[in-house]
Amino acid sequence: MADIFEGLSTEGWKAGWEPGKEIFLGYESEVEKIEQKYPVGTAETVSAGSASAAPTVFYGASNFRMWKNLDKDLAQFWAQNHGFGGATDVLLMHYARRILFPYRPGIVVVQSGSNDYMGLSGSLQQKARTSLELKKHMYRYFLSKLPDTRFIALGALLMPGFAQATELSLLINEELKGFCEQTERLSYVDLAPLTYDAASGTYRTELFKSDGIHLSRDGQLALCEQFIRPVLESAG
Repeated sequence: MADIFEGLSTEGWKAGWEPGKEIFLGYESEVEKIEQKYPVGTAETVSAGSASAAPTVFYGASNFRMWKNLDKDLAQFWAQNHGFGGATDVLLMHYARRILFPYRPGIVVVQSGSNDYMGLSGSLQQKARTSLELKKHMYRYFLSKLPDTRFIALGALLMPGFAQATELSLLINEELKGFCEQTERLSYVDLAPLTYDAASGTYRTELFKSDGIHLSRDGQLALCEQFIRPVLESAG
């Protein structure tokens, strides 16, 4: 049977999905560093060398990659930070054979969002549909390859530095939430309240670095303690 990812690439070309048209592979060095930091099949991949422990893998883009203390902040869950560069959903699927599937994680926390919107054309609804269909394929692919793993899908982070994507992000988040509710072993976490006040339309800029896109240390800790730790504790 053809690999689901290969099928997605083919269908992406046929359907004209912008995210499926080409794959930028400029993050090879970062992926290699992840492989070196977490060798598969050694004590470093689990807690205290226990061969029975399954890691919690954080898989996503730069807001994971730049969270240098993630492993320590969530050490009780045997956290591994597999975030790299400007990862898109297509890239997350492409590199999963190397830095996700071999680790047989108990839980995977996935962060993807605005990187997938770049270059999308069409109306707001068309962009949302394109992005959501890609995400559905990605999660189905992951679930099929890791049948004993639970997945946590983080909603797109709403960022002052990319405010033009907020309306699209909110629409995709709502649709993604519905998909997760209908899919076994897949949970959704809404991150919008972390950085955005919907009533006033304002952002919590103090949680970001100066670029308004990447979380500051305070933002990372707020994400950890208010959103990620509670869902991991309930999952355990």
